[in-house]
Amino acid sequence: MFKFGFSGDKEDEEEDKDMKNSTINWISASKVEVLEMQIEKQYEPVDYAENLIFPGYKLKLIRSEKALHDLRMENCANIVEAESQHSDLIPAKYEGGLKIWECSYDLSQYLFENNVEFQGKFVLDLGCGTGVIGLVALLKNSIVHFQDYNVEVIKTVTIPNVLLNFDDRESVLKRCQFFCGDWGSFTKLRSSNGDKFVRYDLIFTSETIYNPDNHKKLYEVFKQRLKEDGIGLIAGKSYYFGVGGGIRQFQNLIEEDGIFDVETVWKNREGLQREILKITRKQQS
Repeated sequence: MFKFGFSGDKEDEEEDKDMKNSTINWISASKVEVLEMQIEKQYEPVDYAENLIFPGYKLKLIRSEKALHDLRMENCANIVEAESQHSDLIPAKYEGGLKIWECSYDLSQYLFENNVEFQGKFVLDLGCGTGVIGLVALLKNSIVHFQDYNVEVIKTVTIPNVLLNFDDRESVLKRCQFFCGDWGSFTKLRSSNGDKFVRYDLIFTSETIYNPDNHKKLYEVFKQRLKEDGIGLIAGKSYYFGVGGGIRQFQNLIEEDGIFDVETVWKNREGLQREILKITRKQQS
């Protein structure tokens, strides 16, 4: 369809984006159960590395080469395809969950330095990947739901990382649930008894705003699943070169909707600019 460059064409562009997004076969959201064999699995020291997330907190995290080896053995086509293309992103196939992105460290450090209250809180680690943020929350006695697009990521790194960091595996798993799939369908998932939607005290997400085509779906998770007095924290780069997303673009979407107050609570001082946004629901007058 031929278009002139008038202001009205912005709506046409938005419709085109929505149409394009709807034609991609996104994986439907589902809960991922932890198998007994996973709970009983013993890991060798060569399988993981100890990462200093912030002072006094070291996390044992599965090595990426170990994860990739296991995925090749299981012939996980989507991630093997991404690896063969040396790509961290193939939309709707692989969304980069095997890597620990730098904004995850930013957000972990922010949580530590600001003494965020976790005790007994209901937390969602959205787009969790390796699960670093959710692990911090678990160590501080939260109940945590981990969500990532790829079930392969959840099974190969997220669940093993949880099991590696707690001696009493059965006990910690009572404070965890794991989910995979698209944010659009995740928002519609009901609780295990099927009669209500789970809502969270805290929703954390890091490095998930790179694709502007997914901003609306990501925002809907906060809109539908954050409690009235809940807090959302979004960590990301100011701009993602090559894919077009960024903090300002996502912030504008939130502000235009008018439901949340938004503030920038952290910025780095050097290198590629990174930020953390905090969102809370506006108080009814």
